[in-house]
Amino acid sequence: MNKIRDILRLILTTSFSDREIGQAVAVSKNTVRRYRLLAAEHGLQWQQICTKTAAELDEILNKKTGQLTIRRMPDFAHIHEQMALPMVTLQLLWEEYRLPAPDDALSYSQFTHHYREFKGHLSLSMRQVHLPGDKAFVDFSGKRPHYINKETSEKVVVELFVGVLGFSNFTFALAVESQSSPDWVEANVQMLNYFGGVPKVIVPDNLKAAVIKPGANFKLNRIYLELANHYGTVVMPTRSRHPKDKAKVEVSVQIAQRWILACLRRMQFFSLSELNAEIRRLCDALNLRPFKKLPGCRQERLEQEERQHLQPLPADRFEWANWTAPLTVGPDYHVNVERAWYSVPFHLVGETVEARAALKTIEIFHRGARIAAHARCAEGKTSTDPLHLPPKHRAYAERTPDRFLDWARSVGASTVAVVEQQFDRPVPALGLPACDSLKKLSRQYGENRLEQACERALQIKSPTLKTVRSLLSTGRYRDAHQDEPRQVGLPLHHNVRGAGYYANKGGTSC
Repeated sequence: MNKIRDILRLILTTSFSDREIGQAVAVSKNTVRRYRLLAAEHGLQWQQICTKTAAELDEILNKKTGQLTIRRMPDFAHIHEQMALPMVTLQLLWEEYRLPAPDDALSYSQFTHHYREFKGHLSLSMRQVHLPGDKAFVDFSGKRPHYINKETSEKVVVELFVGVLGFSNFTFALAVESQSSPDWVEANVQMLNYFGGVPKVIVPDNLKAAVIKPGANFKLNRIYLELANHYGTVVMPTRSRHPKDKAKVEVSVQIAQRWILACLRRMQFFSLSELNAEIRRLCDALNLRPFKKLPGCRQERLEQEERQHLQPLPADRFEWANWTAPLTVGPDYHVNVERAWYSVPFHLVGETVEARAALKTIEIFHRGARIAAHARCAEGKTSTDPLHLPPKHRAYAERTPDRFLDWARSVGASTVAVVEQQFDRPVPALGLPACDSLKKLSRQYGENRLEQACERALQIKSPTLKTVRSLLSTGRYRDAHQDEPRQVGLPLHHNVRGAGYYANKGGTSC
């Protein structure tokens, strides 16, 4: 009987397994298991039986179950939900359950025993406990949907991406063309938009679009790491040969296959967008479907308990981009990115840079710092930022008709008219030297004098560089009416005879 006392003491006061207790007391693990069940059945606690005699222990252990007090059973579905919250323990939940009516409550050992049995009847994905807003699990389905190509009538098999929030089991699914990096990133972006927030951690499998090097010192795909940084989350791939790490998403993939793919099997779609519209409808229905062994549904758990723990989405949607191999800046301070040329600051000639090529933009980085950004241009074209040019090149680049006209507008309307005349020829570029000289005259004589000289040149219908230079050097630009005839002679007075006086003489000479 002392051996029974030792067995009960170890069962009720330690966390040893049946095997460990059996080894300590020199009995089989099945014997320990039998006494553990009896102790749980009778709600025994060590403080109650530590002073009992052998006869009293025998009476307790052999008491008929019909004579026992009916114990009040807790709501283990609610207990399981509470266990997902931070700082909550089974001890705390047992004390809260026991507080209203201690006499008919289960003992702590009974409480934990029945809770383990409850978890054993849940599916694997439900049995795992995840904190609200903590993790999202992502993967591709092994079974794939398809659509029909309208032009060729051929079946186009596509990939099914599945993402699930760990706490609420809220599920997202999307069909994409492939498992490539652009499709993987796009699926993740749409998933986070569908969730309406960002979990603290995203857990992918070790596919190449997510993980370049798996293992303890894993290395993420560069663009996937950028996505994580953009949304303020962390990517933690599953460990190799640890199936429980991805149990949540694998069960969700199985549910998606049964719930979504099974419904699609008799439908025909003629584009990826048509297919995804139906997948979205089925996904919404899945999230509203009640749980079998827990209260509520995925949508309710998300809205009521998890959404407030998700981080907000950033203002800008993440855009996929391709990082090029290292590039060497040529002597013309341009680099070739996807068969087009883009400038960098001229002092980086000969340096090594990297380019990030997005759908609409090209960004160039040197030692991790962005040193240039361009709008993407067509193949064979060149994009040059004037700020990247050396001073001499910049001055030469500014010698264009538009640049000269902009300068002329800052001087005056007459200067604009004269500049326009310089480019009014079969080859407009031949007017560039004359415009260079007009700018020099502006610096030499001032803009006001140049404007007056141009006005005078237009009046005399000679809007040439030679005329403007002559007017400025002689000062004749001051007389705006120099081309009008003027009377030259003595002023009129009483000693001056008019024409009539000579007419009256009848032509007689004196």
